Amino acid sequence: MPGKPASGKETLVLIGLGLLTIALVLLGISRNLGQKIDGDELLHSRFAFQQLPDDLAVTAAHELGTGDRLVRLERATGEAEDDRPDRVVLLFHKNDVAPGLLFPPSGSSVDPESLAKWRADAAQTFKAEITRGRVDFGAWSTPYIRERLFRDTGHWVDSMRVNLSNADANCVLFAEFPPEVDGSEQRLVELLSGLELK
Repeated sequence: MPGKPASGKETLVLIGLGLLTIALVLLGISRNLGQKIDGDELLHSRFAFQQLPDDLAVTAAHELGTGDRLVRLERATGEAEDDRPDRVVLLFHKNDVAPGLLFPPSGSSVDPESLAKWRADAAQTFKAEITRGRVDFGAWSTPYIRERLFRDTGHWVDSMRVNLSNADANCVLFAEFPPEVDGSEQRLVELLSGLELK
């Protein structure tokens, strides 16, 4: 029923499905699963850029077994690290339910106990939501979520995701920042503006 708040159990199921989707995306990214596709063509179906922003280049593009398609962009090798995202993944979902699962009504904030354990022993890997809100760029406004992954290397990495779906395409952008660099709404806006969303 519209307007009815989700129960605790429904919220947990939605969060679980969202995390499963993220895990499948990351698995597809790391293993280059699926059939190779033309990443530039897929990007231009949703964006009007003449040149990719932030020294990014397409490094992989695949259609996964689910019918979802992803394009991975990375900064050119040897580029000096700064506070811009150094990896971007655009996930084009086959159905319109999946993007909503990546933006649950609430997330898990940094648990002080988990953070203390991680600082004492970096083998403890965990992820937490840092912020969420709306980001405005050009004529567009969309929700974003910034998360921090506390890695077993003793370093943390921020990532931000935004829902760029419309009636024609179900698309979520994931931007990963260099290690120990705070994810920045300003840098996210610059990236989105440079892609020139259609």
